[in-house]
Amino acid sequence: MPTAKGTLQHNKWDEKPYHEAPPQKSTTAIVDVVFDGDLAATGLSRALMQYPDAETCHYSGYVLVTGTLGGKSGTFIIYELGTWSGGVARSTWQIVDKSGTGALAGLTGTGSYSATHDKTVHYELNYSL
Repeated sequence: MPTAKGTLQHNKWDEKPYHEAPPQKSTTAIVDVVFDGDLAATGLSRALMQYPDAETCHYSGYVLVTGTLGGKSGTFIIYELGTWSGGVARSTWQIVDKSGTGALAGLTGTGSYSATHDKTVHYELNYSL
């Protein structure tokens, strides 16, 4: 199974609360993502984020990815699940079954990243076509 590696940037972060009862907060976030490296792509992320307190966040959502992976172009969807605690965000990815289009039809795989407040994040994506 090949492994794609590179960096990603979370740009244009638009997070809005839909419920606040301190210390808890619930938000939605829309984020533009740029992938560089073995995955050269852009992504649009939508996530639900739950803050049980000011120091912790649990989040999940989907990223619609458009670009090139392993020399093949198309789109696919990533399901992302993660936590932010101690200043570090840790996410795991699952490529949504049957979401690949174009030359990425049939794409499967999993991935992850870990990030601090630096906007540049290193990712790994294990995939099969």
